[in-house]
Amino acid sequence: MSGSGDFDSGRILAMAKGKSPWGGDGDPAQADPPVSDGEGGDPPADEPAPKVKDDSRNPWLPPHADEPARRSANIEDIFRARGGRGGGSPAPGTGRNWLPLVLAGLIAAWIGGTSVHVLAKGEQGLVTTLGHYHRTAGPGLALTLPWPLQAVTTRNTAKIEETVLPAQEGENLMLTRDRQLVDFGFKLRWRVTDLQRFAYASPSTAAVIADIAQAQALAAVAELPLDGLIEGQRRAELQQRVASRSQAVFDTLKLGVRIEGAEVTRAEPPAKVAEAFRKVGLARQEARKTVAKAQTFVQQTLQKASNEAAEFESVYLQYQAAPEITRKRRYYETMERVLSANPTVIVAGNGVSTTVAPAPVPTKSGTPATPATGGQ
Repeated sequence: MSGSGDFDSGRILAMAKGKSPWGGDGDPAQADPPVSDGEGGDPPADEPAPKVKDDSRNPWLPPHADEPARRSANIEDIFRARGGRGGGSPAPGTGRNWLPLVLAGLIAAWIGGTSVHVLAKGEQGLVTTLGHYHRTAGPGLALTLPWPLQAVTTRNTAKIEETVLPAQEGENLMLTRDRQLVDFGFKLRWRVTDLQRFAYASPSTAAVIADIAQAQALAAVAELPLDGLIEGQRRAELQQRVASRSQAVFDTLKLGVRIEGAEVTRAEPPAKVAEAFRKVGLARQEARKTVAKAQTFVQQTLQKASNEAAEFESVYLQYQAAPEITRKRRYYETMERVLSANPTVIVAGNGVSTTVAPAPVPTKSGTPATPATGGQ
């Protein structure tokens, strides 16, 4: 109890001296004026001058009479304070005037850029609404709802596209009818006729076209011999088979594609046996030349024999009509043919003979040959 009494008496004593009971100075307006030790109201020399307390920062005291009432800062005060620090922001009201114009320009560009579409000649546009097919637009001006409500995917349907197989470098070995391997390559030309079917038939319709063409080429090569493919006699037939069969499959699957043609780019033996095939090819060419030469000789011999038989038939008919005359004529003709190339010897009565050369016979070059002459 004595301790509590001492605390209370100390607190009362502090308040009596103008101090706060929590250790601070009390209210200077309510504190007792200092006791002067002399005239003039000066404080005693042994006491320090009293401290004047600034109560303008005390949140618990009301504001002074000459200070306006305080209020909370709003959002405009915050932005105004930031703009005054040199941030470069426009003054209040300036940005508000330009903002509607900027927004209107952006909206107009968005609508115009995604709603107006110009398709060139030969192009078609696939119009989709929220990802679903809506219609197919032709060449010219096409109007749609702005993106993302509607979108247009264009494609040149007049362009002839090509599928080259094999797609990668290297051999593309196929088995022929005579169980031989051939390195085969070809090119398929096609174009899109129905854009909707082409776009929705498969996620990758071009890859499906390549797979179908490869399968049909395998089937067509298996029906033809190796020689016909390598030497080229059966290539046109092969191209026709691949094109017609591939088109039939495309129509069945409704791919919206029409084949414009097929072309064999190579049909060669495998690289490992290419040299052997080259030698075999040379031997075959030589055999063909020999056969052709023999056939020519046969034709010439047959023609000569036929002419001689016809001549004999003609002479025989003449002989039947006039045997004696025909016999003499044939005798003189034979003697003329035999003796025309021999020199003529004339023997005089006194034992002197003279040799007369036969008439000159024209040579192949057109210059008459001069036979040798002599006498005894």
